[in-house]
This record gives sequence, structure tokens and C-alpha cells, in this order.
Amino acid sequence: MDSINNKVIELRAFTSWLGNDRICYTVVKPNVVVELQDAIENSSSVKEVSGDTIYPLLVNLKEIKSISKEARDHFSMKNRTPGVNAIAMLVRSPVSRIIGNFFIGINRSVVPTKLFTDESEAVSWLKQFALHIK
Repeated sequence: MDSINNKVIELRAFTSWLGNDRICYTVVKPNVVVELQDAIENSSSVKEVSGDTIYPLLVNLKEIKSISKEARDHFSMKNRTPGVNAIAMLVRSPVSRIIGNFFIGINRSVVPTKLFTDESEAVSWLKQFALHIK
């Protein structure tokens, strides 16, 4: 976990940091049920680690247990300014894949969003969105 600013934020449901590769990372902790309050806190932590700069975001959903509809709605960023310019979601289990597909299909984020099973592929995809950040 290499952080560009040495800031790592630990929450009940998430751990977030800004990587040296200019990508924000957030990992859902194992077996967590993500509720709206968790989603709001995580959005704030991503904004805190990134300062006033909009970065791409890699969300590791591999160990998630479930997520509430309200939290999904919050993460879709409808009716609010997005704090990121693209989202890659890492999935592994059938549950994480269902959550990821549901998010992409039903909640339709306002920024480019894609599912991955391989972190290096996700990072490679996100780097195109990090190229134009000063």
C-alpha cells in the first residue's frame, strides 16, 4: 500500500488511500454489510486523501458481504458532484460480482465504471484517466 501522501484512512467498512500511481484505492473490509453511513463516510475519506484533485478510483469489493440500496444509490453519484473521474471495481466472489454488475447495470454511475477480476488490468484501465491530472 504505497501512498502518495502517506495518508491512509481506516473506517468501519473501508480502508482508503491515494496511491503513488495517482489512483485512489478503497478496499471493503471482509464480510462487511455496507450501509448508507458507511458510503457517506467513505466518499468523505476518498475526498480527504485526494485533496481537491479528482482521481480515478479502484474499489476492491472482493470480500464484501452485501450493500444496502441506499449505499448503492449514494455511490452512483446521481444528484451530486462526482469526487472521482472513473471507477474500476475488483470482484471475485459471486456476491461481489452481483453487486458490481447491479451497480453498473441499475445504478449507472455518472463516471466511466468497469468490473475487473485482475487488479493489474484494473489499474491499467484507470491509468488513462490519471494521465490528465496535474
